[in-house]
Amino acid sequence: MPYRQLEHTADLCFEVTAPSYAELFGEALRAMTEWSGPEWRDGAVERPFRIDAPDQVALLVDLLNEALALSQIHREAYEAITIRSSGEEFVEGAFLGRAISGARDEIKAVTWHGAKVEKRDDGSWMARLLMDI
Repeated sequence: MPYRQLEHTADLCFEVTAPSYAELFGEALRAMTEWSGPEWRDGAVERPFRIDAPDQVALLVDLLNEALALSQIHREAYEAITIRSSGEEFVEGAFLGRAISGARDEIKAVTWHGAKVEKRDDGSWMARLLMDI
């Protein structure tokens, strides 16, 4: 499993791993979606995005918050991500998902508190994220 839920007293904390930085975006998105337990409906969706941020942690936190915002606005949940272009300070692509009728639980925001992204010695990537629920 590429992510595991960590114990936290008041919020939700995930540690996510992936073979590459680009795949870390998708695994973090998948962890959020699986935890919230969406009630899926028919209707595949693709929501484009572009995130500009000063560093890797900011890119990941801002990307996940964008997914949360779009999910609320459009009553959708996203299972995957397509990255069309990325650089040191931006990522552009689309969230892929489906319409939902609701969810078991709600994530209000991905926070900056304790957020961490690092490349490991074996070349894989890890992120630790705290979410307000």
